[in-house]
Amino acid sequence: MVENELIVRCKTEDRRAQLELYKLCYSPLMGICFRYTRNREDAESYLNQAFFKILTNLDKYQESVSFMAWIKRITINSIIDDFRKNKKYIEKENQVEEFADYMTQRVDYNQADRDLDAEELRLMIVSLPPVTQKVFNLYVIDGYKHEEIGQLLGISEGTSKWHLSNARKTLRDKIAKKQNSRHVER
Repeated sequence: MVENELIVRCKTEDRRAQLELYKLCYSPLMGICFRYTRNREDAESYLNQAFFKILTNLDKYQESVSFMAWIKRITINSIIDDFRKNKKYIEKENQVEEFADYMTQRVDYNQADRDLDAEELRLMIVSLPPVTQKVFNLYVIDGYKHEEIGQLLGISEGTSKWHLSNARKTLRDKIAKKQNSRHVER
């Protein structure tokens, strides 16, 4: 719980208060950032960008809104903004990765030995194509509606629904494949 007094001190650019706020917000915001990235470095980058926006917009915070809800929304919007900015680059990078995967047909045999846990599920989610992953996270985890997702990502509501359906199908297939591989090995 973030105390109002700490927020007031942060508004006066008290560096110790800002560090204290950062430490208090780190875990919940890092959890959000991890859902939208494939590695820790990118998640930390998103977190730092979002925290900078939080600090520079503290004067806009209204006490009638939960502070945690407010900073989570800023974090998600910051990630979406970065996605929009890098959308063309990400699409090209994805095409190269898909081609490389097709050419090498990589398989991780060790993964079949482990039980499906939260980390494996997270990895399955982050392995989805970038737009599909973002739609899945925004809809299933963050509770956005397709209309809102469409506006945030610059896609139609129908396209958002397609990405969600595709994410669910892909994840179901990956989980089934994982379970089948366990049964075969036993």
